Amino acid sequence: MGVENISIWAAFLGGLLSFLSPCILPIIPGYIAYISGVSAQEIAQSKGKINWTVVYTAVAFVLGFSVVFTLLGAVSTYIGQLLQEYREVFSKVAAVLVILLGFHFTGIFQSPKAKQWLSFILVAFILVYIYGVYTTGRWNNDFILLPVIGIALFIFYISGVYRLLYKQTTTQIAKKPAGVLGAFVVGVAFAFGWSPCIGPVLGGILMYASQQETVWEGITLLFAFSMGLGIPFILTALAINQFFSFLNVMKRYFLVVEVAGGLLLIFVGILLLTGNLNKLANLF
Repeated sequence: MGVENISIWAAFLGGLLSFLSPCILPIIPGYIAYISGVSAQEIAQSKGKINWTVVYTAVAFVLGFSVVFTLLGAVSTYIGQLLQEYREVFSKVAAVLVILLGFHFTGIFQSPKAKQWLSFILVAFILVYIYGVYTTGRWNNDFILLPVIGIALFIFYISGVYRLLYKQTTTQIAKKPAGVLGAFVVGVAFAFGWSPCIGPVLGGILMYASQQETVWEGITLLFAFSMGLGIPFILTALAINQFFSFLNVMKRYFLVVEVAGGLLLIFVGILLLTGNLNKLANLF
């Protein structure tokens, strides 16, 4: 099973949605000012001129987290290969986790109507499973885990476990980084820090990477995710004044970004669960 173009683009889109998410996009100017040593006020007063110090340090920062994410992709695939004997079971577990992370990313647990939404999802999943039984004549069809996922969502919500997913931990850097090397180190620290916006998407892609046949395929997926997150960051460093206007517009669409990212994860998870991801990739 090779990494198809659709998988690579999905990973890239996951990185882009992470960049546009409400807990990443607003802090981008702060990160750029911190890693470059150039204050936000100085950047704003540059009158559209490119500050190459800012750009170089932004590139180093992106390289820092890209190295970590890419290595995580390699490790994830390697672990998946070690569990080759249990590949089918591991694949189902990974798919379920991707779907759960997708629902988390949509913010459904924090919705005032969470119980109503979760009830609707559970009923929908049960109906899909019944349809699977009707069409295949088998009770243990590809959709058998959907009702289980629906019940798990309720347990996550009622027990309050979902709140743990919204906690944010970061790796702190004691002193201001010095130049390009310091920006690279901050990028590495950023990759190891937990963010409610990056974590679910990254986790979902790592789960998918664990199902690949070669380490190179896992590396490719996580590199694509890193570029989806990193290229907009570098473009921001090149045009920081235009970014502030863009941020003001994007604030209106944060909910759309969250829902879109969550639905992407859920879609990929269901394709993994049913073994149809390769079939979809073949269409492209």
